Amino acid sequence: MKLIRREKSRDGLLITPLLDIIFLVVIFFMINASLSLNPAIEIDLPPAYTSHAVLEEEIIVTVNKSGTIFLGKNEVTIEHFPAELKKEMAKLQRKRIFLQADEALPYRNLVEIIDIARLTGVESIGLVTSLKGLPR
Repeated sequence: MKLIRREKSRDGLLITPLLDIIFLVVIFFMINASLSLNPAIEIDLPPAYTSHAVLEEEIIVTVNKSGTIFLGKNEVTIEHFPAELKKEMAKLQRKRIFLQADEALPYRNLVEIIDIARLTGVESIGLVTSLKGLPR
């Protein structure tokens, strides 16, 4: 007995390419959201031509223009900063920090933070900046 096959109509909306595009858009927004360092801490970073993204698993020290210090997302006092930094370095097994300081922060405060970090055992300090447009 012969079976008669009907040809399927392809007149509908193809859902697979649509799902692929939606998936790519979701991934794009997830990556961009994870690259923003500490959106709750407001600072104005000084611009630089050679700025690069910092990964989240790094030790990030933030200092706002009033001199408040944040280790990651946690606020710490200047007195507790060395102990907290040592804990964070031991936890992540790193001797490198990234320092993002407000451009209005007095230079004296910045040097004090760097000095404390060096005395704590930090071997490398990266300064976080915002990306500046290339000169023409």
